Parts: sequence; structure tokens; C-alpha cells
Amino acid sequence: MGTRVEIPDVGRTLRALVLAIPPGKVTTYRALAEALGDPGTAGFVAHWLSSADAEGLPVHRVVHTSGAVGRGGGRTPNEAAAKLAAEGVRVVGSRVEPLARYFVWEFPTDRPLARLQQEQAEIAERAILSPLPEVRTVGALDVAYTGEEAVAAFILAECHGEVLEQATARVPVEFPYISTYLAYRELPALLAAVEAAARLGLQADVLLVDGNGILHPRRAGVATHLGVLLDRPTVGVAKGHLCGHANTAGMAIGEWRPVILDDETAGAAIRTDRNQTLFVSPGHRCDLEGAIRLVQDLTERTTLPPPLLWAHELAAETARPGE
Repeated sequence: MGTRVEIPDVGRTLRALVLAIPPGKVTTYRALAEALGDPGTAGFVAHWLSSADAEGLPVHRVVHTSGAVGRGGGRTPNEAAAKLAAEGVRVVGSRVEPLARYFVWEFPTDRPLARLQQEQAEIAERAILSPLPEVRTVGALDVAYTGEEAVAAFILAECHGEVLEQATARVPVEFPYISTYLAYRELPALLAAVEAAARLGLQADVLLVDGNGILHPRRAGVATHLGVLLDRPTVGVAKGHLCGHANTAGMAIGEWRPVILDDETAGAAIRTDRNQTLFVSPGHRCDLEGAIRLVQDLTERTTLPPPLLWAHELAAETARPGE
């Protein structure tokens, strides 16, 4: 598979799908999500159809599963209902009735998200969970966005010391934010930053990634994906809870508790401040014990691992206009 990542043009696919809805017919957000290859992304589809990316499309032909008229294209439900009625669609109140009479559910599509899910399954199979070797240096990675560009920052730091070196990289943004597919949005930038660091001779014992490792519905979060592609030890550190069950009530600062996913411990919730819980999981060539120990050591006196905080600040600063 190498380190090259094939990124599908989800926006182009969605445009083609919406344009394929004939006048006088409707489809649903969920049906379009299924045509993309993942019915769980209906929320993303609704958001995309309400954005500038969908300008000029007949988004009034996309309704909710209940038949309720949508709000895409900057139109009110009444405006969308009027356009549907002009095309011969019966709208009662704010609902298409009966929905089945007008519903289109079959589309010509290569279901790009289904392909990405298969690739994530392959990445998960290749991930190695093994004891983390001795860590003297940490490489931390984070991504910020400016317009149509992603800016990735790499910080090389001593495990309990200051920044040693840094590198940044800019790449075009090719993939939207879709939950559980973050790797396809951020990997091109992360790989470019690692390559920029390598050209400077920068090498770390472990890579800390702002995101999840195996604590992911398909066990292939961005830290795992990056680690497998590079065959380097990686640890995912997420500030939000993506999946799995964790009882975090009453946790003390410095305490960790398991995050259970599919009846297995896939990560750890670590309380680093009264208002901050990190969700940590191994990515590749690291086990959960090593990931927990590393993050606990790095957050002994701080809320976030300092190298990740520095990477976040560097990415944000570099992404500012004029930088």
C-alpha cells in the first residue's frame, strides 16, 4: 500500500448523485449516504447540501426519511415545497406524501466510502500492538486549516524536555470532515510533515497524533493509519470521545479507566484536569500499556502532552494569513 493515499472526491460524487434526481422525484439524505457507501453519514450529507459546495444543485429534491422537506440551498421549507409542487410533487404541509410515489433510491455510484471502509479494515489487520520501545524523543503531529489548505506541524521534543526541532508542510484539502474518516482528510498533510522532518534529519522514537488509534469503530483511526503506512510507533491522543464505553464519573486527576469497544479494551480515558479527559489508544507498534504510560508521563504537570500542544500552536500559527 506504501505511503500514498488515494483520496476520493466525495463532493464530486455527491454533486453527480443530486443531479441524477429527475424533476418530479425526490430522494433522502440517508439514500444519498447509502449511495456514498455509508448510511451513517446522512448527517454529513445534510450539512454538505446546506453549504456553498452545493450551490446550483436541485437540493430541494432531497428530503428527510419522514418525507419532511429539507432546508438545503439556503431555502426555507416553504420555498423548497413550492419548487417541488411546481415539478408535480404532492406536498402536504411540509411533507412529501406519499413519499414512496416519488422516491428515488437507486443511483449509479462506486460507493467511495465503502471502499474506504474496506481499506480501513485492511489497515486494522496490519496494525501491530506490541510493547513500546524505550522513548527518548517524541514526534508530535497536528493539523490546522486555512481556506483550501491543510497545514501540518511536526515537533521533535525530548520526552521530558524542550523542543529540539520542528517542521511544517502545506497541502491542498482533498476530503471533507466526516466522522470516522478523519485519516483521509489529514493523512496527506501528516505524511508531508513527516517527510519534511525526515529531509531535516529529524527522527522520533514515537509519533503522537492528535486523533485516535485503534479506538475507532473499524480500529483504524488516523494514528493507526499513519503508523501502518510509515511502519513507525504511533499513539493516538484524542480530546473527544469518538466511540466505546468509558465510565469517567468521579475520576481523579492522573487516573485512567478502560474504554470498552466490542467487549475489548481498545483505549483509555485519562483525566488530566478537572475539566479535561483525554482518550488514548495505541496506533501501531505500541500496546495500550505503553500508550497510557507515555501520556501519563507527559501530562504529569500539564493538561495536554506538551509536544502535542506545541504542534497545535505551530500549525495554527503557520496557518494564519500572512504567515
